[in-house]
Amino acid sequence: MTAITLRIPDSMDKQLRDAAAGASSLNDYIVRAVRRQMTLDAARKLTSMPPLDLAGEGDTL
Repeated sequence: MTAITLRIPDSMDKQLRDAAAGASSLNDYIVRAVRRQMTLDAARKLTSMPPLDLAGEGDTL
């Protein structure tokens, strides 16, 4: 597990709390949002990689 520290500006507090109203906690909402963003960032990196040459590899795992 990696620990991160987020600094949320006071001006965003109300909007963030409103958005997290349905979550079990504000922390849970933020953790889920960060995980989603990390997944999207990883997907963007994968799509920017050149394709692998898998000729002759077949289609079985």
